[in-house]
Parts: sequence; C-alpha cells; structure tokens
Amino acid sequence: MFKLIQKLFGGPIMRFLISEIEDSGLCDPCKQIQDLDLLMGQEEPINHHRSWTMLCQSAESGCKMCDAFVQFQELKRFPGQVSALARDFDKDMSWPGTGLTLRPHGVNSLFILEQRALFHHPFREVVSVWFELCTSDDSSLNSLLRARHLDPSSNSDTCFKILAKWIKMCKDDHPQCSWSSNHILPTRVIDVGSETEDPFLFESSGATGEWLTLSHCWGGSVPLKTTSDTLQKHKLSIPTASLPSTFRDAILLTRKLGFKYIWIDSLCIIQNVHEDWTLESSQMFRVYANAAINLSASAAHNSNEGIFQTADQKRYLSAVRTKLTCESESGGIRGEVGVRLQIGGNGPFVLLPEEPMHRRAWVLQESILSPRRIDFASTQLYWECRTSLHTERYPDSNDGSSFLEASGKDLYRMSPRKVETCVDLKGSANTDDLMSWWYAMLNDSYRNRGLTVDTDVLPALAGIAEEVAHRSGFHYKAGLWLEDIHRGLLWQPSTSLIRSKDEGCPSWSWTSARLPARDRRLALNHYAAGYRATILDVDVKSAGENEFGRVQSAALKLACHVHAFHDWSGTNVPIYNGYGGDFKAMRMASRYLSPARAVAYVIPPAGRVLCTLDVRPENTDSRGSEIIKRGAICAQIASFKCPDRRIHNCKSDDDVTEWKNIIYGLILEPVKDGLDVYKRIGLFEIAEEDGLTEGWPPQELTVV
Repeated sequence: MFKLIQKLFGGPIMRFLISEIEDSGLCDPCKQIQDLDLLMGQEEPINHHRSWTMLCQSAESGCKMCDAFVQFQELKRFPGQVSALARDFDKDMSWPGTGLTLRPHGVNSLFILEQRALFHHPFREVVSVWFELCTSDDSSLNSLLRARHLDPSSNSDTCFKILAKWIKMCKDDHPQCSWSSNHILPTRVIDVGSETEDPFLFESSGATGEWLTLSHCWGGSVPLKTTSDTLQKHKLSIPTASLPSTFRDAILLTRKLGFKYIWIDSLCIIQNVHEDWTLESSQMFRVYANAAINLSASAAHNSNEGIFQTADQKRYLSAVRTKLTCESESGGIRGEVGVRLQIGGNGPFVLLPEEPMHRRAWVLQESILSPRRIDFASTQLYWECRTSLHTERYPDSNDGSSFLEASGKDLYRMSPRKVETCVDLKGSANTDDLMSWWYAMLNDSYRNRGLTVDTDVLPALAGIAEEVAHRSGFHYKAGLWLEDIHRGLLWQPSTSLIRSKDEGCPSWSWTSARLPARDRRLALNHYAAGYRATILDVDVKSAGENEFGRVQSAALKLACHVHAFHDWSGTNVPIYNGYGGDFKAMRMASRYLSPARAVAYVIPPAGRVLCTLDVRPENTDSRGSEIIKRGAICAQIASFKCPDRRIHNCKSDDDVTEWKNIIYGLILEPVKDGLDVYKRIGLFEIAEEDGLTEGWPPQELTVV
C-alpha cells in the first residue's frame, strides 16, 4: 500500500500528506467541526455541503478543511476516478436525503464525512473520508477527546513514556495478568548489559528473573545465528556492530524499558544442532508464556529492516493535517485540536492485521501465549495484555478491545483474553467453548499464515496445544483432540491439496495437507447430532520428547459402518446437500467445491450425496471409476445438524431455520501392504433423511 501510494500519487499529493496545514478560515459547514457539543452530541448526522462539486468549490475558495477532504479523497483513488466521483454524486442528487454529512464513527474522537445517498449503484463512486480530532495530555480538551497526537518517531522519548505507563498500569492494576519476576530463565538468554557494553549469551543454569522475547521475520536474509561453532564466542560477547538492525533495536528497547535479558530465537537456540533445536522448541510455551513482555517487530519483512525504521514509514499517514480551535460550551472548555485524516474506517486498528509478521505461522503462538505484547506496527504502537488493549493514538482508552472483537480481527480475536474467558481461575474449562476457540483459531487465523518448512506445522502450534491440553484435560493426537476427534477428522480443503512432505503426518489429520492457506477448512462448526464411528485406538509416536511436536507415525483404529465407494453421479453440477433448493446457494457451493474434485452429485428426486477428493485426479473424466477400481470405501464418522432453509413464521413474524441431519464420513483407499489398513483420500456428505446410509455393514479398520 505504501509503495503504491508513492508510485501513483507523487508530487502535490505527497507534499500534502507530509505537510501540516496551518489554522485558517473555514467555510460555514466546516465551522461545525469546531463546535464539539454539536459534533458529538447529535444523534442524527450533521449536514455538510450539498454536493461534492460544492465542496470542491469551497476548497478553491480557501477552506483548508475542504481542501484536505478533497486531496485525501483523491489519494484513495486511481487517476480518472475523481471526475467520476462528481458525476456519480450528481446522479444521486435526485434522491431525497442525499448530500454530505458529518457524524461520529464508533470510536471516541473518530468521525466521518460521507455522502448520504440512500441508493448507491454498486459501481458508483461515493464520498467517505474519516478523520480524528486529537489533542495532547496537557490540553483542556483531553477529557473530552481521547485521541492523542502521534509522535513522528516510534523511538522518541514520548513513545517510551507511553510504554512505561502501560507497563506500570499492567503491573499495578491488572491482577489477572499476574506479573512475576521469579520464573526460571530459559536455557539461554541475551544479557543486554549497559549502553557501553556489548551484549552476550548467558546460560542460565536454573537462575530466575525477568526477560523479554522478540517476534520477528527472518525473511530472505538469514539473521545472525548461534551455532556449535559460535556458541563459546557468543557467551563472551556478541558485538553490537554484528547485530542486524532488528536485534539492535530490540536490545535498545530492553535496556530502555529497564530489563536485563531478552530471548531471540536465532541466538538462543543452537541452530545447527538438531537435539538442541528439538529440546528448545518444546520449551517455547514456557519461554513466551513466562516472559515479561513480547516485542513484536510487526512491520519489518526481515531482521535487517529494524523495529523503529519500518514502524515509522507509514506514521506520516496519521500525522496531523490541520489545527483548529474547538470548544465545548457545555463543558466550558476550549483548546487547540489536531485533525488527522486516514485511509479506511476502522479507527486506530486498520493496518494491524496487514503487517508482514502477522503472516507467519510461528508468530501466532508467540502472540497468543505471551501475557503482554508491544506491537511496533507501521502506523502506531499497540499494547495488549490479558486485561486490556491500548494504542498509541488512544493510550488511555481500552475501546480497542471491544472494537477488535466485534470486527473479527483475527490477531486480537485469538488473544490470550479469549482463552481466559473459557476457563475459571481454578483451571477447569468449558470444553465446548475451548474447542470452538481452537477451531476458530485454526480456521480464521492459523490457516492465513505461512510456513517455510512442512515439518514445522505441529511445532508451530505446540505451545498453544499444550495450553489447551492443560486447561481442558484433552489428549492431543497429531493436531486433533481425542475427545473431539469425530469433528476433527472432518476437515476439508476447498481446492486440491498437496500432501505434506512430512511423512509422519497421518492422512486423517489436517496436518497432512499442504495447500494455499486460505483454501483449508479445518473443522466443522455445525452442531453434532450423533457419532457413527467408535474410536478403538489412536496410536501416535512422537518424533521427539514433545508430545505436541512432530510426529513419527500415527494410526487410527475405528469401528464404523462402511460401503464400497459408488459413483452416485446423477447430474453435472456438484451441490452441497443442505440448501433446500436455493439456486443462488447452489451456485456458490458449486464454485466452492471445484468440479474437478467432486465425484458424486445430487440424485434426483430424493437422494442427495456429495463426495469430494482431497487431491485432484490426473484424469478428471474417469475419477469415479478409478477410485472404484482401487477398492475405495466410504466410512461413516458422525452426523451434524446443518441449516437447510429459512421459513417465515407469519404468526410471530420471525424467520425460523430448518435443520437437517447430514452424515459426514471419510473416503478411504486401501494401503497396499496392509489388511484393512487405509488412507484418507476425501470426504463425503449424505442427507440422513434420504436413507442412503441404511444397511451399511460394520467393519473395524485402521487409517494411517
């Protein structure tokens, strides 16, 4: 986004962005912004200019606020769209109630100038400019406006004062955060020393203390590492000049925040010793969960970009554009206010999920397990602990936590606070909620992140899995939970997957799938209606000492009702069973399922079946017959209540959802060297009411 803006809008637009407009005359509609009682106290939006053309004329006549609105609106558009904006606005003028309005937008201090057209064509250009009114801590308006000025640099004394205030607040006022300085240190930590000393690698030997952790992207460049050859040298000294920028910034932060130790993965784990990597990766849960604070270099693509430099690149987008004198007559207060315009309407949280580091799978557990985190994002600083969320723009407000939960932002919806809501202080858990949290975390957050090495799929989740096991008492089996394994077995890719290169991952686990992250549904969210398979044994052999880490081999033994795979083809359009004849829903389903992998279809008039293969066959024309020749079978696993259609109840004037039981199961293919030993190749769904599963014989089998 940053490079695109630079490329498309050089020259005057960029000069506008980085300059500060002095306070000057305003047009009558913009003078309403100065009246905080009017702007913040009205339930209905306030009328502004009648049209976009009139606003542009006001800007040309000298209104600096209108000029800022015009230029910022142009910034969000490609060349050629600005003229369309005026044209489309004029087309909407015939509708009553159109025009520009001002209104608050959710978060305190945030407002929107928008076109109040009742009917918009989806391809028409419309006006929408968000702006904040911000002030300083020593302003007389600071109790009314919670947004604060943003310092140009994230490495400023002002920013460190904010960080120190957040840390003190958490220590003194958050009993749920349980700050402790007596945890056993990790095997190795970096002793940052003083500004006149080089840091060094400290082997703790069971000593206790406080430490920070660093989350960062390795990127294409390999950061400085500790190996068997450099271990002794690093124990003596790690020259500051040899450190990549991100590591230097992290050490500076550790010193300024008053801590002695920091844990950085590439320096604290011996990278070329497999035994040390395996042992230390199994301790990740404790390293992050017991750390005082996690420092997150979110904006940096690699360790050479630094924490502060990359965090400052977009801060100018949140700089003050103009200054106004505002007042609240009811409050008897008056003062100078900065006006900050922004791209997007999600308040101070808009760019957080887009940071480079939030695309890494490993970082998810680092952020979830850490009790406190400071996020150096590209637009501002963020603080998150188990009690609250604060931003640099709203340093004293906790509005952000409710905002992010409501907006569904993956990073914060999966925060430690959400885990805590599933349990009481005694450690017992509402396991239904906890499992729902687990599947939501996999589906909504983990799957959107990338792994460089296939074999890291389980280690990158090991710490989270250990925490869930501790809270629930459940048993972890190669990425699935034994106590909820029927649901866990029914994962489904939406495009053809590639099997993982990790041969230890069993075909029945989602961990065996390597595919674009967005194309994996890792669990069903429907209500279980009944189990149709009995789990006899789940034998998982770990590749190391960590039961939550890599798997050497795994076998699932179950008793279930099976049927030789049959090509139920009846039409040429694959359709999910539960849409009750809704043509639009059918079309959506057929796009989602990819016809190249669908091998069974709707059977008119009654039977409804859907079978999808995990991997696209080489010969898609004969995919059904090929599977039959190889001796594939369908094994019933569980039935789930799925929404079928909505019916309007005239008496209550409510819509009622009809539910139908859908039987889900695995499509299995025999393994050559085993009797009654199979591997998963797909998933099937059959409507229970159609009776197609009646009379299937029972069988005991093993899936590997």
